Amino acid sequence: MDKVEPAMLDRQGVISTGILLSIFSCLLYGSVSVAMTFINKYTLQLFPLSNCVVALQMLASGIIIQGLLATGTLDFPRFSWAKARQLSWVTILYTANTVFSLISLKTLNIPMYNVLKRLTPMMILVLKAFWKGKWPPSSITASVVVLVSGCVIAGAGDLGFDLYGYMMALLSCAMQAVYFLIVETQGEDCKVGSSEMLYYNSVCSLPMLLGIVLVSGEASAFPVAYLEGIEKVGTVTLCTTVLCCALAGMLLNYSQFLCTTTNSALTTTIVGVAKGIVAILLGFFLLGGVKFNWLNVSGITLNTVGMLWYTHIKWNARASVTLDGAIHRQHKG
Repeated sequence: MDKVEPAMLDRQGVISTGILLSIFSCLLYGSVSVAMTFINKYTLQLFPLSNCVVALQMLASGIIIQGLLATGTLDFPRFSWAKARQLSWVTILYTANTVFSLISLKTLNIPMYNVLKRLTPMMILVLKAFWKGKWPPSSITASVVVLVSGCVIAGAGDLGFDLYGYMMALLSCAMQAVYFLIVETQGEDCKVGSSEMLYYNSVCSLPMLLGIVLVSGEASAFPVAYLEGIEKVGTVTLCTTVLCCALAGMLLNYSQFLCTTTNSALTTTIVGVAKGIVAILLGFFLLGGVKFNWLNVSGITLNTVGMLWYTHIKWNARASVTLDGAIHRQHKG
């Protein structure tokens, strides 16, 4: 029987580990993101103060991470004002994206919300083209165009115009695109891991969010909204829903960071678009639902083709790079 060379086993192990980590981070972000859309929507139906909800999510994330640091479960340097200043733009963009996103979700139905959020990949492509001075390969560009075109068609039958909701959703897309690109670059330059970046975002965004809550009038509206929520579903259900929303927000943020740092900004956005397919299908029936028609089916099908095309391209490219790197290290060793 022929012996398997140790070098070949090491090479295969490197490829398998890298690909499995990429797949895991994409699946985690996608599944949590689908669930989070409905949790956020239901929470806002019961307690329609979006800025307060974001503040509670950040507070929960900060407390949990601080507890994990105290127990030794997480291990990264303690809070540094110098690093906080270095990551200030990340925090500002993150906070703006989250706030605009929840405001738009409160006014739009879930399918329309997902359709508008799917414009983010196009924004990332354009920003990268200006940033790096060149467009990505034509195959990637074409796959994203097909994907986004499918999104537009899927939502065409449900476009109930809401100017405020549309503006908030588009602003969220713009903030998210710039945010993803900065996380992709600064995460490496500053040697900041996903848990540490989430920690800084949570802690540093709280003062801004509290200011927004005060200026927007949500602080004074809090008692009334709380009592109205209790009248709708009762104290236990309301508090449980808000608590789940706050805790799930941390898991979503962590999975988003992990996917971005493990893969790329565009990959994370595409995963978000893919989960939107599931969210749209469920959104037709859950939490009020929307009217379904064949135009939506055609758009979703086109969107799926674009997603599968892009995934195939990225899979092949990543496997090739990982293999080349493993061979280079093996020869160098």
